[in-house]
Amino acid sequence: MIVIKRVFSRPFLALIAIASLCAANRAASAAVPGRILSLAPAATEIIFDLGLGDRVIGVTEYCSWPPEAKSKPNVGDMMHVNMEALVSMSPDIVVISDMNAHIGNQIESLGYPTVIVNQDSFEEICGSMLRVGAACGIAEAAKKRVAELRGAVNDLSMKPDGKKQRVLVVVGRDVGDTSFKKVYVAGPRSFYNDLLTRSASVNAFPDDLPYASISQEGLLRIDPDFIIELVGEYGMTNVDTGSILAQWEKVKGLRAARSGNVAVIRGDFTFRAGPRYPLILESFKRVIHDGTREIRR
Repeated sequence: MIVIKRVFSRPFLALIAIASLCAANRAASAAVPGRILSLAPAATEIIFDLGLGDRVIGVTEYCSWPPEAKSKPNVGDMMHVNMEALVSMSPDIVVISDMNAHIGNQIESLGYPTVIVNQDSFEEICGSMLRVGAACGIAEAAKKRVAELRGAVNDLSMKPDGKKQRVLVVVGRDVGDTSFKKVYVAGPRSFYNDLLTRSASVNAFPDDLPYASISQEGLLRIDPDFIIELVGEYGMTNVDTGSILAQWEKVKGLRAARSGNVAVIRGDFTFRAGPRYPLILESFKRVIHDGTREIRR
């Protein structure tokens, strides 16, 4: 991976002058952005999925998909962007997400237009793809791709047939703490809620939040019918699935563990609300309805 290091030693205000010169040069260029900087993993996946990978001049250190994104220069993590590196790259457009939208004003004050991708539902993903496509001069191609994704998701979506299972989606925890004192779960305002609805199930977490931290006592109060634990690149990668399931079995009184209704899905794709949504949906369906207890991608 190529890493852009600090380029300027002068005070940050000097960036404004440099950015102004870059903006003046860009004003004379074509309206279609040829230099795209992506500052979020989901944004990077959208950009590449739309066939714009050859225009990408930089990404964040967490932009690991598709594999070719790893070879692009990086400007830090999505919350702490190296603005001097950003200016030195002179992007025509910067794509950010609703998770780091707070840096948008700073970027635009330097003369660089931004596009925000939203990630709380499948429809928001589709809308984000259409916005990126329009901003990058490929509106019709983006509409065609979104139609393909909508078709795939419609084919995968299930209609409830009888009682819905109450499913708890675990997005992170300390595997070294077998007391389950702090378990991070997805709430109704996360895009996982959308996946559960399309999987003919319901979110077991009752509070109207995107994500929350609960204790073992909280787990027992919720007492879900089914638990899906997501494990990504920065999660419990050194712990095998059998050990993870064994930990859950030791939580006495937990319905899902007692019934063997705990499954593990491994891979960063489950943490990216982007064009791989159909793959996540298919994985949720398999573990909830087909008896699969591990999926690894």
